[in-house]
Amino acid sequence: MKRTLLFTVLILAISQVEAKVIFVTVGGAGNGTSWATAMGGLHRALEMAQAGDQIWVSKGTYRTADNNDRSRSFVLKAGVALYGGFAGFETSIDQRNLLDNITYLSGEIGTSSLQDNAFTVVFCINVGDKAVVDGFYITGGAANGSDEAQHLEFRGAGMINLATDGQSSSPSIRNCTITRNYAREGAGMLNLAMKKGACEPAISHCSFINNKADLDGGAIMNISIDGNCSPEITDCLFEVNVASYGAGIFNEPRGGSVSPVIRSNIFKNNKAMVRSGSIHNEYSSDGSCQPVIGSNYFEGNTASVGQEKNSSATQKAKDDNPAGYK
Repeated sequence: MKRTLLFTVLILAISQVEAKVIFVTVGGAGNGTSWATAMGGLHRALEMAQAGDQIWVSKGTYRTADNNDRSRSFVLKAGVALYGGFAGFETSIDQRNLLDNITYLSGEIGTSSLQDNAFTVVFCINVGDKAVVDGFYITGGAANGSDEAQHLEFRGAGMINLATDGQSSSPSIRNCTITRNYAREGAGMLNLAMKKGACEPAISHCSFINNKADLDGGAIMNISIDGNCSPEITDCLFEVNVASYGAGIFNEPRGGSVSPVIRSNIFKNNKAMVRSGSIHNEYSSDGSCQPVIGSNYFEGNTASVGQEKNSSATQKAKDDNPAGYK
């Protein structure tokens, strides 16, 4: 028993020693071991990183491809923490100034038209619950494909979290602005659980602004296909997003369960062409849809069918599952 315990402690110690920070800056040409020797390629940093590593990215624009490859995304690995918002001198994450050092992850790789942009800007598959995306503007994705079965071309233009084959994809997504993404469904973000997978990301202090879906889920779409999709969405802003159903958030089980926690968010001036300017829940005999919704603030959300309920200013932290939120 003592030998086993000693071996376990030794392995943990070695893992912590090997964990590192990789530094990335626009135009960098180094090996990424410091700001002075930062590398210029975010793709390279993501490929090098191992579980437990952090990637620090300084201000500027990082594009998914330097050619017209629409299928390329920034692919996060399990256990890797990706941080933006650095000026390029910091020695701790707490020193970041996110407003002064905006860091763009962009799918704008072709002309100024959205039609030739990357399908998905950030892609996570089975990354577990230790991965982090923190401090980025995620923009310019265009999942405008015609085949609904091709999730990466049809949904999740800004970001996709995919859990499949019994595994988990539950990263922490913090301090991000997900804006100006376009998709057939789930324009800002797609959370998808398939084949017994568990998709349970923690999404907090993010802004979803001006994302547009032709069909469902302007900002976020949560789907299960024989899996469990249960994101926790707190302290976020949803503003000026557009969809046919669920301009803010769209929840749908297609087998399995969808049980998001949606608390302490602001839904403002989102527009549904048909129903549910803020949140839409699709109930089906094929699965379970049981969202937990409370302490949100609603203002100016509209839909062609049905009247949205607005919250008074004093209700922002009080309204528990308000009737008529959708």
